[in-house]
Amino acid sequence: MLCKTCNAEIPKKATRCPECGRAVVKPQKYLYPIAVTGAVISFVGGLFPAIQNSDAMKKFNPAYGFMNYEQPMVWYLFMLLLVASMLLCAFKFEKFSIITTVTAAVVYGITYNNICMRHGAPGMQNGLAGPIIITGTIVGVIGAFININKFIADRKKEKGEIEYQYTGNKTIWQRIYIYRGFYLMFLPVLIFVLIFNYLPMAGLRFAFTDYYSGKEPVYVGIKHFVDMFGLSTLSKLSHKNFLNAFTNTLSLSIIKLFLNTFMAVIISLLLNEMVVLRFKKTVQTVIYLPHFMSWVVVASIFKLILSASDSGMLNQMLMSMELIDKPIEFLTSENLWRGVYYVVNIWKDTGWGTILFLATLSGISPELYEAAQIDGANRFNRLRYITLPALANTIITVFILNLAKVMNLFESVFVMYNPSVYEVSDVLQTYIYRQSFSGGTANYGYTTAVGLFKSLVSCALVLACNRASKKIRGRGIV
Repeated sequence: MLCKTCNAEIPKKATRCPECGRAVVKPQKYLYPIAVTGAVISFVGGLFPAIQNSDAMKKFNPAYGFMNYEQPMVWYLFMLLLVASMLLCAFKFEKFSIITTVTAAVVYGITYNNICMRHGAPGMQNGLAGPIIITGTIVGVIGAFININKFIADRKKEKGEIEYQYTGNKTIWQRIYIYRGFYLMFLPVLIFVLIFNYLPMAGLRFAFTDYYSGKEPVYVGIKHFVDMFGLSTLSKLSHKNFLNAFTNTLSLSIIKLFLNTFMAVIISLLLNEMVVLRFKKTVQTVIYLPHFMSWVVVASIFKLILSASDSGMLNQMLMSMELIDKPIEFLTSENLWRGVYYVVNIWKDTGWGTILFLATLSGISPELYEAAQIDGANRFNRLRYITLPALANTIITVFILNLAKVMNLFESVFVMYNPSVYEVSDVLQTYIYRQSFSGGTANYGYTTAVGLFKSLVSCALVLACNRASKKIRGRGIV
């Protein structure tokens, strides 16, 4: 190996260059993603039933797994072993992760045998847990020997795309000790995140149970997911309501995103063309103000304006002008509700969305406009060939960042919808809320399953947008 300072040859076991005395650095160790993937697969397998009734897709029947095993601590032990496998890989002790991954599989095997002895009966068949855990164990063990990240880095280095990154010759524990003051300051934040962000995630196990208020959860395996996707003959209503909420979430969010981005760009271009600075700042302030109003206040204002009663300002004005004979049901008509919703969102959020675009426009060199004007370019051509190309990267970036949040739609819909327009307005989060708190006996297991599905879709969108952001911006969003 050659010294990076003086290019002198360094012996294999030397800690410093014999010529210049520079400390020898070692190549960075890479994460073993296949080993981590195996642990994650096994972790997911622990949520599925070990055995279940062969007719479980048609009607409710018992399913048996870790969560309704007589000794629930076995399930926690299984999960903790797999979490340990992930942490060992993260700290570059991937070979030790084989021990915890295989031990978790052994724990499952012993538990599966006990479950079969206690609950095995005619009509019962193997559940999904076994194949998933076996697959995860095989992937985890094999992945501990396959350094795919280093392989990718080597290929990129051969093509000249990247260079190896190097770190100091101190171990991670030595570096932690050196910077122990910083880690000590970070400790309260870490504890807070673990307690309030990660610990509540243990409640996801209820997605695999029937859980009614005042009663103990009863493990039912994947019954709720079967109901959501309409795979059971008795779940058509649940499937219809869930599918309607899911499609509404996507359509409302994506159309709102397009409209808000488009209007923000248009208003930014118009503001940029204003010459009188005082008037420009006044207009900016006016269009920014709605963003700082809560959705409750915004909904109340527009309900007063659009109401079909005598207090409805717009209807009364149209009727006084003899343009309509009877009040228009803006907020209770399925044909009109979405249009009203988009207009309200544009009014509230577009002004705030113009900030990034105005910042980009202010960064365009005036010399470009002067050169184009000298060459005979009119206002439209300057907009087409200078302004829009300069805005293109910002538009794409804003769109990608907001696309990752399309599933987080609740407050704006919740304060404006009503039972008359559930068909076109109900989204996943309002659907979960109504199923949990709107009277009747709520099955918290089912609503947890819907929430888990929404979280998985959101996670996939964030990862996809992060990858797109890396391609376009050169850095990710997470």
